[in-house]
Amino acid sequence: MSWHGKVGSGEANGIFAQRYDAAGAAQGPEFQVNTFTAFDQAFPAVAMDADGDFVVAWQSPQDGSFRGVFAQRYDAAGVAQGPEFQVNTFTTGDQADPAVAMDADGDFVVAWASRDQDGSLYGIFAQRYDAVGVAQGSEFQANTFTTDHQAVPAVAMDADGDFVVAWASAFQDDSLDGVFAQRYDGVERVEGDFDGDGNADLLWRNVSTGNTVIWLMEGTAKLAAQPIGVVPPVWQVVATGDFNGDGKADILWRHTGNGSTLVWQMDGFTKVAAVGIGNPPLVWVVEKLRDTNGDGISDIFWRNSTTGRTLVWQMLGFTKVATGGTGGVNAVWEVQ
Repeated sequence: MSWHGKVGSGEANGIFAQRYDAAGAAQGPEFQVNTFTAFDQAFPAVAMDADGDFVVAWQSPQDGSFRGVFAQRYDAAGVAQGPEFQVNTFTTGDQADPAVAMDADGDFVVAWASRDQDGSLYGIFAQRYDAVGVAQGSEFQANTFTTDHQAVPAVAMDADGDFVVAWASAFQDDSLDGVFAQRYDGVERVEGDFDGDGNADLLWRNVSTGNTVIWLMEGTAKLAAQPIGVVPPVWQVVATGDFNGDGKADILWRHTGNGSTLVWQMDGFTKVAAVGIGNPPLVWVVEKLRDTNGDGISDIFWRNSTTGRTLVWQMLGFTKVATGGTGGVNAVWEVQ
């Protein structure tokens, strides 16, 4: 369980937790979760997977705005997995009241209330993560009715990663506050221009079965859909980028067990080649794909989830031609 409280008289609130076994016996002493200790950290939420690994989320004023949402992962023995990290990417104003849920494999989702992000008062936003703490896609808005405020989110997730977000919404049912919810399936969605027409297409993946499908899009119209294979769920779609300069998206995969990294060279729906490009330790996560030297080919930004150190792999096709270190950056900063 987790709570907020003061260490001593007159000090700011911190986030604390205590582990218990199935019989209710305390496992070790209570411990402090937050490492940033200035001002108040408050309103923690906690979720646990089938193996006892868990994540704690809370609100903190440490991002320079009013409040933000932060989290810390732990293994089943209570050992922190990497540093605390910021969940919300929109930081203007106030992001608060986090809720968190986790599936049987350790994938999790955090939901929170965000002020002024949707042009009204508060709205409900969420961010998905895999079991090693890598963000899955961008943060997204759960509520579609945006008049006045939507607040006090709650979230639940089943063993397969399907989840539901619920919240209180003002005036949506012609009364003061009503309770509304939105369901989501356990599907990965990644954008990429797979046919080179300048429009973003969609790659869909069932995280339970590994079935992977590409939708070729023109605006909001789906022109075609084609399965491209079944990849074991232990492989995760990290990102899409252009590794051979043909103007079409290729797929970057990562093995969540051993860190192996693989590129599928794509030509529309067709996998032309699959090439391994390395197996960095899992503590290194892919932050972004960006063309850093203007050659039209995607390069890979890596970040050490423990130290914050950032590296760039400069790519030429499927070959790493250079590695550049950009130094250590605090976890509240992210690559854009």
